[in-house]
Amino acid sequence: MTERDPSFSPKGTEHLPDISTAEQRSLSKWYSVARAALARNRPLTADAPEGSRSTTDLSAAETEALRSVGALKDIASVPTENDPLIKSQAQYMALLEDSVSAADAAKLLRVDVSRVRQRLRERSLFGIEYEGSWRLPRFQFERRLAIPGLAQVLKSLPLDLFPLDVVDWFVLPDPDLQLESDAAPLSPREWLVSGRPIEAVITLARDFTRA
Repeated sequence: MTERDPSFSPKGTEHLPDISTAEQRSLSKWYSVARAALARNRPLTADAPEGSRSTTDLSAAETEALRSVGALKDIASVPTENDPLIKSQAQYMALLEDSVSAADAAKLLRVDVSRVRQRLRERSLFGIEYEGSWRLPRFQFERRLAIPGLAQVLKSLPLDLFPLDVVDWFVLPDPDLQLESDAAPLSPREWLVSGRPIEAVITLARDFTRA
């Protein structure tokens, strides 16, 4: 997997209205939790685990990333407010920063960047268009390849899904993706990476379309 581009930091949140110190702390907490979830291909929508890192536990790089977008002005210890909007903003910031550029995806897949852009247009790769460039979430890559069946599954999902919903759909365990030999249900990503029948995940994607 390519390294995260250190020069990239989300800028879409600099226009947020002034928020309280408690909201800033909540934003930084959820940002930290989301980054950890993305690193493990775990659901973004899961509640913060007990003992999750506080604002003062953020790494220097994470703190600077938040400060660069005006999301971290004061890290004083104050009660945390778990506002759903703040949580969603933090998760989206984390997703943008954790994703790779089209150029990095091309290096990862060993193809020309024009091929990556073509695949984004035809929905055989999933990307977020942000300020004139593309960000590609990492869940769709495994061992320098796109996960098996990715194109077919993406084309079966609704076009208008919010990026956070797409990522969580791929990494959330689904009760319909479990064989007798499995100890627990698998996520669509785990199912595809394990080489199991793609049709099972395509069916779930189509069912989601009808929901």
